Amino acid sequence: MDVRTLAIGRKARLLAVAPATCLLCVMTLPHVAWAGAAIPNPPADGTAPGAELVGQVLGWLKWGGLTAALAGLLIGAITTGIGHFGSNYGASSAGRKWLLGGMGAAILSGLAWTIATTLYAATGG
Repeated sequence: MDVRTLAIGRKARLLAVAPATCLLCVMTLPHVAWAGAAIPNPPADGTAPGAELVGQVLGWLKWGGLTAALAGLLIGAITTGIGHFGSNYGASSAGRKWLLGGMGAAILSGLAWTIATTLYAATGG
């Protein structure tokens, strides 16, 4: 076996293990989120000055984050497909980065409330 064959074998193993690792992480994250399910998520009372505007901006940020995640997943899937079927390794590699970015953005957007309340509680709030 030459060095090129060994390098391709390592990449193939990495490509086989990476999706399984991502799937494992995604399957275990809901347990972390469900652990905080006992904490109620009360609506904002709106008594503070500008609270309505802050709530509206946070809603826009939430939907903007989810839209960006979806766009990243779609761009990544299209770019990976074009790169794969066009035998263009650079495009395929860039597409995989977009896919990972989209998955990360979706996870972060979905867990934002849990992360914020956990940090707030951890700091004595």
